[in-house]
Amino acid sequence: MSQPMPPENINSHILTVLSLPLLDKLPQLELLFDRCTVRQIEEIYPLIVHSIFGINGNSLGWGLRITTMENASHYFNRLQHFLGVNGIWMHVCHRLLNETTKFDIDINLLPRKFISMLQAGPMFYSDLINIDPLKHQVSTLSLNAFDFYMFHFVLYALKPLHTINPIAMQIHNERARTIYQFLAAEYLDNYLPQYPDARIEPSNFSTSVKAPQQLPAQALQPQRQLRYLKLPSSYRNGNGETGGAAGGGNTSPQSADGNGAASRAYAWRSESVLHFFVDIWLRYDIESEHHLPSSDFVRGVRTLVKQIHFFANAARMDHSPLCALRKLSLTMVKARIYAFLCSLIDRWPLDSSLSVVLELWLSYIQPWRYTLGSNNRTLGIYYEPPITNLFDGFIIDNLIVYTHIFMQLLPRFERLDYSVYRNAFMLHRLAKTFAQQDLVERLQRFERLHSGNAYGFDSPQRQVNMLNKSHNSSYNAQWNPLLSSNIPKLFSEQMHTKIQNFLYVISMARNSMLTNNISALRKEILERQRSEGYLKNIFKKFIGEETQDELTLRDLSRIPEVLRHCIDAFCRTFNVDPGTLSMHETLPVEPSPPASPSLQNFSFFDSNNCLDTSKLTPHQMSLNASNMQPTVDPALLPIKSNEIRPLVRLLHLISEAINDRYGSRIEAFYEREDFYGKLSRQVLYAPMTEKWFEKSDGNVDIYEKQLPPRISLRPLGSIPSLCLMAFALCFGHLWFGVASVGLLLLCAVFFIYCMLLALLS
Repeated sequence: MSQPMPPENINSHILTVLSLPLLDKLPQLELLFDRCTVRQIEEIYPLIVHSIFGINGNSLGWGLRITTMENASHYFNRLQHFLGVNGIWMHVCHRLLNETTKFDIDINLLPRKFISMLQAGPMFYSDLINIDPLKHQVSTLSLNAFDFYMFHFVLYALKPLHTINPIAMQIHNERARTIYQFLAAEYLDNYLPQYPDARIEPSNFSTSVKAPQQLPAQALQPQRQLRYLKLPSSYRNGNGETGGAAGGGNTSPQSADGNGAASRAYAWRSESVLHFFVDIWLRYDIESEHHLPSSDFVRGVRTLVKQIHFFANAARMDHSPLCALRKLSLTMVKARIYAFLCSLIDRWPLDSSLSVVLELWLSYIQPWRYTLGSNNRTLGIYYEPPITNLFDGFIIDNLIVYTHIFMQLLPRFERLDYSVYRNAFMLHRLAKTFAQQDLVERLQRFERLHSGNAYGFDSPQRQVNMLNKSHNSSYNAQWNPLLSSNIPKLFSEQMHTKIQNFLYVISMARNSMLTNNISALRKEILERQRSEGYLKNIFKKFIGEETQDELTLRDLSRIPEVLRHCIDAFCRTFNVDPGTLSMHETLPVEPSPPASPSLQNFSFFDSNNCLDTSKLTPHQMSLNASNMQPTVDPALLPIKSNEIRPLVRLLHLISEAINDRYGSRIEAFYEREDFYGKLSRQVLYAPMTEKWFEKSDGNVDIYEKQLPPRISLRPLGSIPSLCLMAFALCFGHLWFGVASVGLLLLCAVFFIYCMLLALLS
């Protein structure tokens, strides 16, 4: 055991430790936890939590939302070891649970919708809130150590870091997996387990985690007051069973029953995690916030939805204290998900990043994909779990989420640019989901019976209000025909016509515009290859180098087949005759407007730099928008399968260092008109204008950056290049006895090759 920490030094020492770099901070904290008493840890505990999540200081905190395995693997592993379910930090949190200390949170620091919910006095938070006696309003939340950390962890996802930090913006655009997402998935999987017999970790702490009663003869009881998990009387989780009364989390402190105490000790953490994640994340105020949530937040919500499906679907086989909570979990999500999705879709930019929202919706409406049986995919990766009668209750209760969200998405899919492969793949995901025959048959049948909903919601807000007030109402209540008459149905004549028109647009994109784009790009690539010469093309093929145009052509070539599958799937789903679409296969290409200004030089402004409203036609704006594509530095393209990831990163750092130090000289050599200039232009990357899109506030803004001539050593990181160098080393060793001679000969051949290209240019 280490020497105890003197009490007078603890506060100054923790501030010094928290100011250290992360890799130095974590071992110092482990040593501090070992030396400190429980009372000393209680004093420094809020400071550490605030440091982790950047409260009252650096907004990044410990960088949980900017650390990925790709950009900082060592940091990623250390944070996972420290903050994981069985990490040092969780054991410290549970070590403090044996005490009666509570940690307060000022509600003015919380989201507005969450504060409004607290003011309404929900049952779960009734013993956590403190009322200001003067204002008669909620002033603070008092939480134990575990709840205090988990509450801040959930709130951390709402910070708009992608608007203030370039790394967070890059993660937002590239959708990389951060340590925060990894920890969120680990916490949810642990505290909301999918297997009924799963053990919640850490399990080796005292079960008396709540405040003891004054009577010494009584067993230690939970700190929270009387609370029951009250379920709707007719709630069905697939098997038609009704939810009981008492929950497994926090029941009466007067109950001294041994089984009840064990149940409370087992389930209260799951109850806290479920409420914090659902109540905070699904109450994100998308309409009022200036910035859209980041894509990693939306993916986090999808992880939550998938885990709750796993958690709820195991209720039929669970006889533990978690059974009641499993049945309640899906009802909590249903009360918020429709309004959340509608708001998100309304503001999300119309580009391929819409896929994160689409996947969230598709995950929620397919609970049969998240069962114990479907999780064990022994039948292959293309195994599609069946939609059994157990999920009929879920489909009926959420019919509005299936039909109205689809109708809300359809106009947005009509405006997508299908020359982008990711957009076409989004459409494929939508078509594939609604092409499931069992699902289509159920949607048609339930829509005829219930006309879209069992409560008669005519707005998302009314749905939320009614669901919050009607947990005891029957899910099979009769639909009000006065309300249903004005709400369009998914399988109606009106929607059939809209789907048919939509498929016309997709058919035109596949048969005319897309084919022309592929032909034009293929012709452009061939012309450039002819101008570069035979030797350079052979060399590029040998080292496996591909240009951005060749990568684009590969994606474009896959799109027609993807769109054909989409058209076939929608035709089967909505009974559209494919023959009515064949007429578009022989239609001529739609004539473009007068070609006075070319598309590349087109401007909505006249010669006096004034807006010419006559040019603001929908057709011209569509053409102008479809011509806008991001342009990326070839050295920053995603690492390919034939490249060595660590070596490419190292070579990029070396290239950046050379360009930073000798940038002016490199640019001077590139601009020379003599032979040295020609030779430099064969070796260096040409200057270019890098373009990218910003979508943080719901609008799509294009930004530009001028890149000068620069050196890039990335081609040396490919496997063919390494094989070529290995062959040269073997050749030198076999023929000259010195391996380095072969490498020198290879460099000489490459230099002569570049000189020939310079002379021919």
